[in-house]
Amino acid sequence: MYNPYRRTEVIRIYEVYIDIFLAQNVLMDMQLLILTLLLLKEKIIFHRVFAASLIGGAGAVLILISGIGFQIAYILLVLALDSGMLLICIGQPIKHGLTGRKLVMGIIYLHGMVFAYGKLMECTARLVGEGYAQILVPAAIAGVVLFILAYRKFVESRHIYEVTLTEEGENVVYKALFDTGNFLTDPISGKPVSVVEETDITRRWLEMYPQKYKIIPYQSVGRAHGILEGIVVDELMIQKEREQVVKKGAVIALYKGKLSRDGTFQMILNRSLNG
Repeated sequence: MYNPYRRTEVIRIYEVYIDIFLAQNVLMDMQLLILTLLLLKEKIIFHRVFAASLIGGAGAVLILISGIGFQIAYILLVLALDSGMLLICIGQPIKHGLTGRKLVMGIIYLHGMVFAYGKLMECTARLVGEGYAQILVPAAIAGVVLFILAYRKFVESRHIYEVTLTEEGENVVYKALFDTGNFLTDPISGKPVSVVEETDITRRWLEMYPQKYKIIPYQSVGRAHGILEGIVVDELMIQKEREQVVKKGAVIALYKGKLSRDGTFQMILNRSLNG
């Protein structure tokens, strides 16, 4: 007798062709590794990328055959495989200055794109079919990465850096514009002066450490003379692409207002601090 309320279990059986699985993983690894190297600003050496992709594809096949589930061992194997691929692409760590931070960022980029790839593929395949999704999703991910690179290039062309000011162990971080026209100096010590937007923290520093207080005279277009309050901070650190520039006892002038209309930067570095 037919019972419409009877529960029916559906068992799905998937066939995986090792050669196709390997080829798909190699091609996807090649794309993701190239995009990751672009984000890391590392030189792309295609024979290294190809070798790393082959190893990544072979590793994926071995993990599949081993039957390891989503456990700690699986996660460790994937991380080790990703680290190996990145090391192969970049080359010898000592020669190329590879740091732990860059390796971690590379793994984050890789897994971020893999996650985006999976989710976009799932949604796009439902909308337009798997065939079109195989073309649209990689193109979309590549487009996003290229947009990020173009924006980064634009920011770098304006010489905008991340700057950390430290006073008695307290840090505050700004986006700073390197201005070749900033010749401002402290008339007493002769030290170069950078200008920063005044905040509650910097105002508090002035009140807490009056012995470091400074008066900075300046001249500007449209105003013959002016005075800015300033302070000598313990440390000024400029984070560049491949190095950090640290200045001890740097002089900072406080500006009441906005230094950029769109908020791109909140500080103007003195021209002598670029080296």
